[in-house]
Amino acid sequence: MGIATYSALILFFELAFIRYTAGYVRVFSFYLNFVLIATFLGMGVGLLATGKVARLRWLAVPATLLLFGAVWYFSHATILVPKDPDEFVWGIFDESPGTRRAPLAAVVASLFAICATFFMPLGALLGEQFRRLPALRAYSYDIVGSLVGILAFALLSALRQDPPMWFGLGVAVWVLASLDRPAFAAALGLTGAIGVLASAAQRGPREHWSPYYRIDVTADGPAYRIDVNGSLHQFVFDLDSTRASQRAYTRIARRGYTMPYAWVGRVDTALVVGSGTGNDLALLLARGAKYIDAVEIDPVIADLGRALHVQRPYDDPRVHLHVDDARAFLRRTQQKYDLIIFGTLDSQTLLSGMSSVRLDNYIYTVESFESARRRLTDTGSLVLYHMSPEPYIGAKIYQMVAQAFGAPPGVHFENMNVFNLIVVAGDGAARVPAVDRALLDVLRQPFPVPRDDWPYLYLRERTLPGHYRAALLSVLLISVILIGVTAGGSLRGGIDLPMFCMGAAFLLVETKSVTEMSLLFGSTWTVNILVFASILVMVLAANQLVLRARVPGPNALSSGLFVALAVAFLLPASRLLWLGTMGQWIAGGLMVALPVFFAALIFSSLFGQRADAPRALAYNLLGAIVGGVLEYSSMALGIKALYLIAAALYAVALYAARRTSGTVRPLPVSGVPG
Repeated sequence: MGIATYSALILFFELAFIRYTAGYVRVFSFYLNFVLIATFLGMGVGLLATGKVARLRWLAVPATLLLFGAVWYFSHATILVPKDPDEFVWGIFDESPGTRRAPLAAVVASLFAICATFFMPLGALLGEQFRRLPALRAYSYDIVGSLVGILAFALLSALRQDPPMWFGLGVAVWVLASLDRPAFAAALGLTGAIGVLASAAQRGPREHWSPYYRIDVTADGPAYRIDVNGSLHQFVFDLDSTRASQRAYTRIARRGYTMPYAWVGRVDTALVVGSGTGNDLALLLARGAKYIDAVEIDPVIADLGRALHVQRPYDDPRVHLHVDDARAFLRRTQQKYDLIIFGTLDSQTLLSGMSSVRLDNYIYTVESFESARRRLTDTGSLVLYHMSPEPYIGAKIYQMVAQAFGAPPGVHFENMNVFNLIVVAGDGAARVPAVDRALLDVLRQPFPVPRDDWPYLYLRERTLPGHYRAALLSVLLISVILIGVTAGGSLRGGIDLPMFCMGAAFLLVETKSVTEMSLLFGSTWTVNILVFASILVMVLAANQLVLRARVPGPNALSSGLFVALAVAFLLPASRLLWLGTMGQWIAGGLMVALPVFFAALIFSSLFGQRADAPRALAYNLLGAIVGGVLEYSSMALGIKALYLIAAALYAVALYAARRTSGTVRPLPVSGVPG
């Protein structure tokens, strides 16, 4: 059970660090997968550091203090992101002189190194436990522990708990697992208590934690301001026609919100995706809408709208709230609408800790707008509000809507405080003012248009932006240094190339699985948790098959893997949308599951033959670091290309395995390597 405990702690702390660092360190939300890579690095180094468990264990004390100290320091600093013409990142503000400033590269490198150091003791302790059992039995306990860790954190997220609870629970379990080392347990407990108190002291007076963000609410004149992860997200406006006119800021916002209603027809039924705190809903109700579906992905933001909005739109019986992903709702609903509103959807975080895709990226694709068009009545209209800080972003939105609707949309560009771009399309749209010739020239510039395989609205071109290249280079450099200093002696036996390449490939397949299922079933945190848990269950099932029964020979397994990868690459997820919900779950699940399952069977077959299981697992995790870096290639090549890269890595792994062992031999029924 020691293996399961340490595995659960690793997964639990990984998810906690992803949420905590992103919540308090502005713009780190766009580097969430660096925490994942740091976890792999720390575990890999710890597993390689044979005989150093007693010393590495004590690294947990300074690493914990450094983590909370670094997050506090950077949360009070302006993080300077180099101006990159290829990508816009929300939440970059030039603060007043005298504000503490920190270069982005230094922030990312520091947090990455500290997180990796924190996981080194857990990796070493896991390796110590691994050596007490046969490889595949130990690996089964490892997967079970990972499942427990992810489900425990999911439960805390569902209960809307905050960092003091996360870290208090995690450290308490680690202390209990370390009672055989009283001095270390006491030091860890004291350090953990300091960390819990530090995270509690960091809480704002009106701070909330949703499954996606740290949310702060502040009164801002006649409105409430909603900040997520330290950056402005939206306002709760009183848009009553009389009261709004009394204040210039609210008057300008109301004018922007109401402007499109002069260009659309009658609105009896409406859908608002990104309904937020309810501003659009209040205006629709005031105009006499009889039925409104409101879709908001974040349950806490919807609850804040219920509690804070003066006009109480969510309490009106005509409003039907759906806490869901917009694409998933558009796919499932059979309702037709006179008006569909895309309400300033501009997320401040990534889809998951494994992907470079942002939470809102699948909303802004041609296929998404085509889905919206299919849900309009014959005289229906689409209205989109967006804050487009760069001309190419507005141009992409204009071109996507034009492609989806088969005609150029109406456009109005003007700073309305909370958005600057209004797009109107559909058969019901009329009397939209003519677009200025100069603006039209900008909107028609030939930029790559986001589609489901390349959903990068905020990227100017198909490329890897410079700030990511610099950050990834620092990650690789730190990885080499930590491996060399801590586990350099373990490298003398040579690299386990099959395990290394399989780790890199599996990370890419896993990432693609998350994005594929998010496209089919929504980008909600519950879908992500379900996908992660399902992948772990499949890996566990594959390991049990190899452990307890004979599996097909290496040729059959290899053929199955490459066929599954080819099908997943060639079959777009959007082709499954014509199926019913059950059919989508079955077909989509198989498309995602089969590559994972075959890869897991091959891995367990190879892993069971390793004389030194911790070393083999270490190289598998270190390979996952390379996979995490390669995942960013999707910004240039598209997401489907990850399957091609994974296939190439699997080919190298299988070739190297055959060269070293001659064949991938099935294990005997007893599961004992040999």
